[in-house]
Amino acid sequence: MKIDLSRVAIIARKEFADHLTDRTFLLVLALFGILTFLALERGLASYASALQWYEFLLERAGNVDTVSTSPLTTSSSFVLPSVLWIFLSVGDQLLLFGPVLAIATGFDLISGERSTRSLRMLLSRPVYRDEVITGKVVGGTAVLVLASVVPYLLALGAVLVAGLTVTPYDTVIVMLCWGATALYLLAYFGVAIAFSAFSEDGGRALAWAMAVFILFSTVVPYAASYAAGSAAGSLPEWPLDDTLPDEIQRYLEERSDYYATYNWVKNSVMALSPNGNYETITGMLVDPHHGGNATTGSLTETPDLAEALGQFWQNIVGLVAFPAIFLAVAYVRFMRLDLR
Repeated sequence: MKIDLSRVAIIARKEFADHLTDRTFLLVLALFGILTFLALERGLASYASALQWYEFLLERAGNVDTVSTSPLTTSSSFVLPSVLWIFLSVGDQLLLFGPVLAIATGFDLISGERSTRSLRMLLSRPVYRDEVITGKVVGGTAVLVLASVVPYLLALGAVLVAGLTVTPYDTVIVMLCWGATALYLLAYFGVAIAFSAFSEDGGRALAWAMAVFILFSTVVPYAASYAAGSAAGSLPEWPLDDTLPDEIQRYLEERSDYYATYNWVKNSVMALSPNGNYETITGMLVDPHHGGNATTGSLTETPDLAEALGQFWQNIVGLVAFPAIFLAVAYVRFMRLDLR
């Protein structure tokens, strides 16, 4: 049996149009836009505050000859702010509220039509089930892609209006963050459509999808922190003031080992969650711009993209595999669905 792409396109266009005219979806999208504006306001204010602090430290450090030896400029607080911090604030907002939009897109995609009997009418026409489910997924994905790109366009406009400079490398990083955002929304869209295929009404599908969201956004992070704390043990205590240098060095090594173990265990557990994978990817993409050269006060050398992506390839795989599994489950369930 061969899928007719023309029929898939017709169903996808219908789903896309239905979502853009659905009042529930538009309400969630409007709230999403308001939260994006609030995130941009906080991001711009945080960037301006960090820039003022940077200029204050630079002024206190004196002239250029003393910048490399000043204790102010060699501290971790002497960091040249990056405009990517503003985009990261948008990503943080998407991390919290993006799944709500994705679930609103998919929770009644199948169950809603089952309850209204329109799905049986649709399948009575010369169209196959795999074409129906494929068209619905494509239409919902198109809506989420459109919804995910809008916050980043708003952030880019706000940055340009504020007179800040966006380099070509910054643009590439923003595009990669947007790609991660689209996959993140698709993950919870897959969850919603899978439960929609198993539920007889949209209310149950919505409840189960929100339960999964709560599980991965609250329970899994708590479990990850608990497991990391148990594996790393207790944090080494700061030695006394009259401690010998060798003991201080041993304390620093123990502290480094503690955080290395803690972060490894926590990241390993969070890799099971789309929230953890998305947060890791966006954070590590922007992270090189948080660090400045402590001796010059300038940004570090632009990292190689292939090397940067190689640091969290497992998170990318996890973010792709999560929606793929749930969409596959939804596909199999829909193909075997009894509509009598």
